[in-house]
Parts: sequence; structure tokens; C-alpha cells
Amino acid sequence: MGLAYCILAHKNPTQIARLLRAIAHPDNVCLIHYDKRAPQGEHAALARIARESANVHLLPSRSILWGRYSVVGVQLKGIRRCLALGGRWSHFITLSGQDFPLKSQAEMVAELEAAGATSFLSFFDPSVEPVWKNLADRTGRVYLESPLLESLLKIPFLGRQIRRLCGWTDRMPFVPWKKREVPSWFRYMGGSNHVILSRAAASHLVNDPKARRIIQWLKYSGIPDESLFQSVLLNSPLAASVVNDDRRAIRWESQGSPSPITFTRADLPWLREARQQGKLFARKFDSGLEDEPLRTLEKEIGL
Repeated sequence: MGLAYCILAHKNPTQIARLLRAIAHPDNVCLIHYDKRAPQGEHAALARIARESANVHLLPSRSILWGRYSVVGVQLKGIRRCLALGGRWSHFITLSGQDFPLKSQAEMVAELEAAGATSFLSFFDPSVEPVWKNLADRTGRVYLESPLLESLLKIPFLGRQIRRLCGWTDRMPFVPWKKREVPSWFRYMGGSNHVILSRAAASHLVNDPKARRIIQWLKYSGIPDESLFQSVLLNSPLAASVVNDDRRAIRWESQGSPSPITFTRADLPWLREARQQGKLFARKFDSGLEDEPLRTLEKEIGL
């Protein structure tokens, strides 16, 4: 058995090559999406890396806009592609280009094969746990996703005027006159975008009619990559097989920080402890800032 990976990245093809080496396994399949806005030289380098790697495929490149459907939309395309490719994979795993495994692939494949139909992802009910201060905005507005509009909003004077007229100051673009509520036929759930999905769960996400209805509604919500997997699976017959643990080691500077810290050599003891606690992956790493954490982990997982 093996695993299926979907990597979303936007920089540093060299580091992605190291990640591919770390997750290589004869029965694994790996899909990579590289943001369309990245330099062409980097796209060419990644294409060369993919050609030289076994069972690695590139997804068609598009511009990924933070907080919009494009993030999770690419991952759903990745699921469809992995299912179409077939193969002996047991679980579908989402990664960023700055993730890295804490265990060898032999260990990970054996552990997840033993987990059977279990999926691993973090989840919570935002109507009960007040984790998101912007819950009403996430669910009550219809958000727009357009690379052209984003380009217009970056034009200094014009962008400010458009944002002011539409009420978008410090907000993602939305339809100004439209409000909505979460439908009564599904429970809106939240969590992280870092998921390990059983093959059955992956298939349910892209093939089940109710799943498609939920996805269609979430497509225009705010930051759907932090709710789609949870809302679909926890409103499905597979809910009992979902474990509330994404198996990721991530450190934040403080509660509510927009992005995690970048690991340095000082974090290695913490990462080893996370491995002992059952975490399978960690993020984020940047070899351009400090390479020692990656070099050490490579040795520790037998590369």
C-alpha cells in the first residue's frame, strides 16, 4: 500500500524536491500545484524535478487567492486525479511546499494502512466554540474570486476607491448587497486545511450528491479551505470514522497569528517531542533562511 499526496506550493522548487525525496515510496502518488503567478523559471525547474521523480504529476497551474475557493478547489481536483490514476494508496494527504515529514514513509504507510477507513483532520463547531471572530462574515457574505479584480485592487488610487465604494476596506471582495445564512440541511464546521483522508472519505468528497451540494454552498463562503473538509465529512455517514487530530506539528507565535513560525535549529527538540506524540508532518520550513532543521530531519528519517 501507499499514500496519495497533493502539494500546494508557490516558491522554492529546490525545497519541494527535498520534500518529494522524503515522501518517496514505490506505491505513493504525488500531485503538485505550483501557483501560476510564480516566475516561469521556477515552473520550468519544477517540471524538470517532476520528470525526474517517480509517480509525480503536475496539476494545471492557476492563481491561488488566499481565503477563496481556489485553495481547496485545487485539492478536490487532486482527489479526482488520484482516484482516476488508481494505484494502491490508502489515504490522501494535503501538504504545502514548506511541510516536511517527521517519520519515514515506511513507518507512515504502515501506520495509515493499519488505520483503515479512519481520516485525520482537526475540527470544531464554530457556533459553539468562538474560535473565529469573523464567523458572521465567513458565512453571511458571498465572496468574489477573480485574479483580474485582485489586480485592479492593487492599483494604488483606483484600488482604494473601489474598496471604499464597495465596503471592502481590509476585507476580501464580496457582493455588497447580498446576505445569506447557513442552510438548515447541513451543520457548518471548521478546522484546518491539513487533512489525511481515507480513500473512502476522498471518494465521498467528490462523488456524493450531498457533498457536492455542501461544496457548492461553501464555494462562495469566506476561507472555505478551513471548513469544507470538515463540513462535508461530519455531515456524512463517515463522520464516526473522522478523528479530531490533523497529525501536524505547527507552532504559532501567539493565538490568532496569521501564519506559523518558521522552524530553526532551536525547534528541533520540540519537533522530536511532536514525533513522539504521533505527529506525522511539521510546518513550516524555509531552507533559504535556515537549512539545519531540514538536514537533521532528513537524517532522522533515514534519508
